[in-house]
Amino acid sequence: MIVNRPKIIIITVLLLVFFSSYIPVSASQAGSLTPEIQKTIKYLHTIQNQDGGFPYREGQDSSQSVTCWVIMALAGAGENINADVWAPGGKNPVDFLNNCEEDLKNTCDYARTLLALSSVQQGNVYHGSDLAQSILSFQQEDGQFAYISQGERGFINSHMWSILALNSAGQEIPDKEKARQWLINRQNRDGGFGWCEGIPSDADDTAVAIRVLIVLGEEPQNSEVIKNSLAYLKTCQGEDGGFSSGYLAGTKSNASSDAWVIQALLASGESPTDKVWSVKDDNAVTHLLELQNQNGFFYYMPGVVAGPIQTSATALISLCQISSSSDSNQAQPTPTMGPVLSDVSETYWAYQQISELVKADVINGYPDGTFKPENSVNRAEFAKIMVRGMELAIDEYNGDTGFLDVPQSFWASSYIMTCVNNGYVNGMPGRIFSPGQSITGAQLAAILVRTLPLETPAVGTGPDWYKEFVKIAGENGLLYPGFEPDSAASRAECAYSIMKLREIEKVN
Repeated sequence: MIVNRPKIIIITVLLLVFFSSYIPVSASQAGSLTPEIQKTIKYLHTIQNQDGGFPYREGQDSSQSVTCWVIMALAGAGENINADVWAPGGKNPVDFLNNCEEDLKNTCDYARTLLALSSVQQGNVYHGSDLAQSILSFQQEDGQFAYISQGERGFINSHMWSILALNSAGQEIPDKEKARQWLINRQNRDGGFGWCEGIPSDADDTAVAIRVLIVLGEEPQNSEVIKNSLAYLKTCQGEDGGFSSGYLAGTKSNASSDAWVIQALLASGESPTDKVWSVKDDNAVTHLLELQNQNGFFYYMPGVVAGPIQTSATALISLCQISSSSDSNQAQPTPTMGPVLSDVSETYWAYQQISELVKADVINGYPDGTFKPENSVNRAEFAKIMVRGMELAIDEYNGDTGFLDVPQSFWASSYIMTCVNNGYVNGMPGRIFSPGQSITGAQLAAILVRTLPLETPAVGTGPDWYKEFVKIAGENGLLYPGFEPDSAASRAECAYSIMKLREIEKVN
């Protein structure tokens, strides 16, 4: 029975894997995995045991629970765990589960195992028992999922795990409205959720509650309960851009909470790297990546090794979600089906340009079907849009980028260096690139002009340094309506100008 707080530190790491693992990465996406993802996969190779399973710590016996987490993470990365490469001793991770003698004792065990099996299309049956049917039998009259004989009455985490596991297995949620209302009624006054009713909120459980509420039918853009949850998450963000659990005063940002929050923001159609979710140029994504070491595993906090395999599996899930998303600092919007975007009507001034770029997969919409045309675009995001818009070959840059605020591990380092090496973009004095800073109209104009087959003007001095760039950009029809050099360029304005540049350069 899970009742004390120390266990929750470990258990909450699991939930991110739970609520995201059922969104796999396609083979095409897996073929373009980021260096950070590749390093994590290599790390997991090094600690796999001969029985096919994974230990809590390197050198220990394989753990059923840890192996489930890693299976879900590898599935999210597009790895085929049935392949020989994942069977060092002739047995793969699923073989280990099938041979494991550990009993399933609580909701956590049932949900975790069902999620692992579902993530690799292995069905619902485990050791002769149908896990989905077992979880369905846990639902109470008031809608809560809880293994009552194991003392789970009032456990919010058991309720959420059950719903996510059933959803991953393609099962309908019985009494869905009751299940939704039961969870909503457990929201604390501060907008967050705890792991059990009546205890303080924490970022980890609040993040997973957001995703569960969406599964249960809440619409992020209209749901007050989700808006209040997001507001609570913001209070858990530290000066380093990362997120702490928020459970106790003085807790520090950590990899698990970073990953949880990233997932929740993505599910809500938010960009983890937007200004509202950043502290100066730092955010959950930059903080998470800073916690990865050269061997590929993730520290829980700087220099703190706490369940490195669990933490790395959690981070891997988040990185894969980021990789399969597009256009926001590291993973916010996801591709929509065609140019149909709920907040960009055919009468919208940049509808044609946005639609064309969405079709070309240069810039994408958000998971909720919106485009958020008025949102600003930061310098890192614009570098990615430029690379994709001009169909440039990405430079795999493995050394020092030359920018103090763009480490090689930064999600957009390759896009930034590709633009730098093509002469499209420059940094700022002091070896600074300011990747999280919103791109201004003047900066956009200068970048676009540098791509033209013209003699590039010299950068001016003083506040009007951009005067010649703006003049040439205007003469070539690259400036969006209402252009203001010192104002941040929106997603719609960037789309308009990039599309005009593609037309000039005859990029299909």
